[in-house]
Amino acid sequence: MGISVDAREDSVALIAKLGLHFPLLSDADLRVAAAYGVAMEGRDIAVPAVFVVARDGTITWKRVGESITDRPSAALVLAKAREAGGR
Repeated sequence: MGISVDAREDSVALIAKLGLHFPLLSDADLRVAAAYGVAMEGRDIAVPAVFVVARDGTITWKRVGESITDRPSAALVLAKAREAGGR
């Protein structure tokens, strides 16, 4: 799943636009971003971050970007998810 600080309506539109095949949840109040330490201080956005969470709830891999364009490739994220026991 993905989590965005955008409003739910914007996330729904993005799912349709990009043809995503996973849920994109809204974190408009940045509670989740703050809990994971990726909320940008003094701004209403989060830094790009990817967390692979195993079925038991442990974080098995994470990548926190330095900028809005600093994101891991989809192939790398999928490989890390598979390592954690995902499909």
